[in-house]
Amino acid sequence: MAIDFKEYTKYRDIAQKRIKRAIAAGIPLYVHVPTVKELRQVGESAQEIEMMRLQQFLQTGFSLSGRKKKERAKISDEERKARRREQQREYRRRKVARELETIPHKYQGYLKGIKKLGVDIPPSKLPAFFAYMDYRFAQGKASKKYVFDIFVDDFQKMLKKGYSPNQILTDFRSFEADQAMLADRAGGMNGTSYEKAISLWDEFIERK
Repeated sequence: MAIDFKEYTKYRDIAQKRIKRAIAAGIPLYVHVPTVKELRQVGESAQEIEMMRLQQFLQTGFSLSGRKKKERAKISDEERKARRREQQREYRRRKVARELETIPHKYQGYLKGIKKLGVDIPPSKLPAFFAYMDYRFAQGKASKKYVFDIFVDDFQKMLKKGYSPNQILTDFRSFEADQAMLADRAGGMNGTSYEKAISLWDEFIERK
């Protein structure tokens, strides 16, 4: 049975557009779809086979718009899962902050600060982080506006060096007392300036 060449031409045009769009997008889709002239040179059986191949290509073959749709759906699904995980972590962070803070919104302010810096501190490490930040700010009454990022960066450095979050302050206090004793100033560290405190922390971190 002879195929409808007019219908074949319509399908071929659609297929050719898809192929050209794919190649333009950098996708090596090199599919040869015979022209009507080429089909007229073969028998009806071969023509019918080429028609079926063309229809199958259009139904189940490559489609740039279809591929993009699938990619968007896949990305969206992954993004939703990632967003949900982060929302759950953020909820746990806020819960820890509310349970521990004695001054309203103080630790929630710390959370906003690390989020702005793009720093990810797991909820399990927040109690030690809050205690560490309180201790740092108490030294020389440092201004949160100017040194918050320095304190957070130091905390990150110590974690990378292998410090346990709960051990940082204990180790530092021991180091601080040793330094005071060496300087024959035992008990005199409370009145130190925050510049001196920062210098002392730098030395402490480098000695790990």
